[in-house]
Formats: sequence, structure tokens, C-alpha cells
Amino acid sequence: MKELEIINDPLVIKTAFERTRNQILQILRIREMSIEEISEILKKDKSTIYRHIKKMEKLGLVKPVKKIKGKKNEIVFYGRTAKTFIISTETFFKSDDLSDLRERKKMETIEILEKMGFHVKDQEKFEKHFYEMNKFAFEKIFEYRKDIDSNTLREIYAIISIIYIGNKINDFISNFEIRDKKFK
Repeated sequence: MKELEIINDPLVIKTAFERTRNQILQILRIREMSIEEISEILKKDKSTIYRHIKKMEKLGLVKPVKKIKGKKNEIVFYGRTAKTFIISTETFFKSDDLSDLRERKKMETIEILEKMGFHVKDQEKFEKHFYEMNKFAFEKIFEYRKDIDSNTLREIYAIISIIYIGNKINDFISNFEIRDKKFK
């Protein structure tokens, strides 16, 4: 399994973000599993999980990693093709096919920020900065072109994002009203 996989295809991005498929990908971070195990964890019918797995296998997100002989038939275990999937910033923010997903993710992010005490004043300005920050960070990470474990990747991404924001701090910070008293 690769440490890192960059996803550029809008169809693969949509597939990875679909709720059940995303849950399957999260579960497979823990270990390789059979369709039966996944269906038990997600409390979904095995045929539903099978269809999702086959779609993700076709698109290169999961693959069969081992087979064992069961009582009645062979049991196939599936795993992720990469520990970490990175969505191409350019594709995510520019593809017309992903506009609904982009809007949903933006609203989800803003809602979480609100619950944490940070009010976004201008959503379009926020999206612009978010795009530029992601683009800047991932371009630097891609230039490095080495397998990076997911924890280091998260740390590097955070540091590069801070560097980007540092250069645009006034414009970025002015877009937030901080309601959490701990930050005032």
C-alpha cells in the first residue's frame, strides 16, 4: 500500500466523499476487512457494501488484499490502495462536476467553525483563501515528491498553511469574528 495517493479525477473524488464509501475508507484505515465485517460495523446489507466496494475497486481506492477459505466459499479481504488520499486542490475547486460537493463541504466547514466559536463573515472570501491556502500547501508537498506518513503530512500541511496565512494575515483574519472568549 502506498503512503500517499493524489486524486485528480472528479468521479473518484465524488466516490470517496459519498457517505457510505467514505465510512468504508475510514474503516479500512484500521485494517483490511471482508465485506461481511464492514457490513456488520456499518449495519448495512452485505449486497450494499459489495456494490460500494466494487465501485471503489474499479476506481482504484480499494483492492482485494487476501483471500481465505471459508466454510461455504472464499472470503475476500479488502484494503485501501493508499494510507492517505489527497484530493487535488485544482480539481476540487475548479471542476464544475464537483460544485455541489464543494458547496456542501464549505458549508460543513463553516458550520464546524461556528460551533467552535469562529464566525465567517464572507463565505466567498473564505472559500478563496481556503482554495489558495490548500493550493499553496499541496503544491509544496507535491514538489517534495516523497512518501510521507499521514501524521507527518498533517503536520507539514499545517505548517505550510500557517506560512501561507502569515503572508496574508490581515485579509484572512479580517474575515472572522471570533466569538470564543478564550481567543479574545
